[in-house]
Amino acid sequence: MSSDEVRVDVKLFNLAGALTSETQRDDLEPTFDVNVKLEEIERGVDEAAFKFAIAMETKPSIVRFDVNGVAKVYGKSEDIDRLLEVDPETKVPYLLKRIYQRIFISIFLLSGVMNAPHPPPDFLFLSIKKTGEEMKPAEADGKV
Repeated sequence: MSSDEVRVDVKLFNLAGALTSETQRDDLEPTFDVNVKLEEIERGVDEAAFKFAIAMETKPSIVRFDVNGVAKVYGKSEDIDRLLEVDPETKVPYLLKRIYQRIFISIFLLSGVMNAPHPPPDFLFLSIKKTGEEMKPAEADGKV
């Protein structure tokens, strides 16, 4: 999907991180579990707004990140609809990919301040490929 077709503006309302364990070991390579909520809250002729909430937690339990906000999408109605389709290769809605690309740097910076592991930039896409779980845009919660 071409980035020229639609514009996505992401506004974060909350970004929180919490250490869930006081012990950190450099020899551990944690994995992340993610829960996602993506809900359309407004639709106009050439724009739409979506509320999102993403919770990420490491295994073993070291850190938890919670992010929520609103993504406003501007473009033709059919282009917005295409953005809501699920990428057949990753099983992730294209919109969710665009949101994660915008919020990753905030999570990365927060994890650095906390001296905690951060998820990789392509985390959502790798996780879904590994588990093979499907997530639909209208689904309230998706566990990856």
